[in-house]
Amino acid sequence: MNPRLRGSLEISVASVGFGFLGIFGKWAFQSGLSVGELLSYRFALAAVLLWIFLLLFRPSWVRLSVRQIVIAALLGIFGYAFFSTLYFTAVDGLSITLAALLLYTYPFWVNVFSHFFTQDKISGKEALCLVAASSGLVMLLWGHIEVKNIWAVAAGLGAAISYAIYVLLSGRLQKNVRPITSALYVITFGALALSLFHHPHYSAISNLSDIQATSILGLAFVCTIIPLTLELAALQKLKSTEVALLMMIEPITAALMGALIFHERLTPVQLLGALVIGAALVTNTLYSRPTPSAD
Repeated sequence: MNPRLRGSLEISVASVGFGFLGIFGKWAFQSGLSVGELLSYRFALAAVLLWIFLLLFRPSWVRLSVRQIVIAALLGIFGYAFFSTLYFTAVDGLSITLAALLLYTYPFWVNVFSHFFTQDKISGKEALCLVAASSGLVMLLWGHIEVKNIWAVAAGLGAAISYAIYVLLSGRLQKNVRPITSALYVITFGALALSLFHHPHYSAISNLSDIQATSILGLAFVCTIIPLTLELAALQKLKSTEVALLMMIEPITAALMGALIFHERLTPVQLLGALVIGAALVTNTLYSRPTPSAD
């Protein structure tokens, strides 16, 4: 299969997986789990599952150079753990709609940082697709806007910027690392950082209800192990800017799943927004320049 097509498929599937975050997260919060518990349990379980799988079936794959372990540790701590904490801080102080809109400014930041700090310059067509997709995103997510804490706005923007930096650095520093091995260490160090920050009571895991256990398992497997591994794989085949834009499939998935599972009604404007995003992503994928070999 053509590497670019394979990378596009990998990040598309990853985005669908990330799109289920809201579904499992909503079930978990409704069942009484706190943000700290949910994040810590999610990453801890994902790390345990990955370690068990690789040690049993691919033990040689857990070996990584000291340099790459350090890189994965920094990406896990200052990438995923930091981004997740900022985002859920935003969710706590803002309406869900505004928090999501702030988070999905990250494709803009990826393009800005890539254009000014790397050799990967954004073309006019790519800029047009980014503007179109962002406009569609506003149409899709626009709704109730509420700011309970002004610092939550900064947290939302901080989440977007930190995730943009994570995407850029992952694409450039882990080109030659097996994606599942990279995911193993990123998730593991993310779990350690979240546990130290949130101090969850792991002894209470045995008392989790069925819905809480199901939500955590879904978050660990569907929303962490699979999409994070595929995202890292896609970053080895596509430009970071392409990956960031294709990840706008995530809010489309979230909106459609919300309508299907929670019977949340989608307005004609929201449906039009989803179509605009889809058209922009298809156009960008078909007409983007190949990834430079030096990247």
